Amino acid sequence: MPPNAPVLMEATRAIGYSIETAVADIVDNSVTANATQVHIMFFPVGNPYVAIMDNGDGMNKDEIKNAMRYGSKNPLDARALGDLGRFGLGLKTASMSQCRRLTVISKKCDEIIGAQWDLDFIESTNDWSLKLLNSDDVADIPHIGQLKENNTGTLVVWQALDRLSLGELNFDQIMGKYMDRVREHLSLVFHRYLSGEQGIKKVEILMNNVRLEPIDPFFIG
Repeated sequence: MPPNAPVLMEATRAIGYSIETAVADIVDNSVTANATQVHIMFFPVGNPYVAIMDNGDGMNKDEIKNAMRYGSKNPLDARALGDLGRFGLGLKTASMSQCRRLTVISKKCDEIIGAQWDLDFIESTNDWSLKLLNSDDVADIPHIGQLKENNTGTLVVWQALDRLSLGELNFDQIMGKYMDRVREHLSLVFHRYLSGEQGIKKVEILMNNVRLEPIDPFFIG
């Protein structure tokens, strides 16, 4: 019997991700997809969200459905050099550790495909109800216009941010603190990509349109 969808998905949310490690997992995927630029957008007002968009290889319909499937990879399979994922859980568990609604939209070969996990919808259906988005659904997703301008790429959007103290009156200030933590963590973890170290493809990472600068943990640079 397949596991109960809402129970398993709620349980995997407890895997120990912080906001900064969750964002780093998504950026890992972008690097693996040969992105040269990653935009991270924090939007704290109205209906707050976090969005991560890259100009990587993008995914077609089958690829995006596989990427959204829990346990999409066999950990024993050989991986390509630079493939940072092993269990096929990073995108889902990292994202759902911070939000209740995960939307992934990707552009490849001039085709735009979108899929969404919505925990509230899953609880209402008690099933593995992955939503495949139609063109009207896609049009409502933040930053879709920017994705369309790219030849290829992927947009990940976190909404219903229940794990980020949404009930706080000063949520915009709290979001600012989260941004500081993410900025410092990414500048450290991805410092070799940010600096374009010899033998490593340079990747530009921007947070709310401000370019991240590398932090060398060994103070060599």
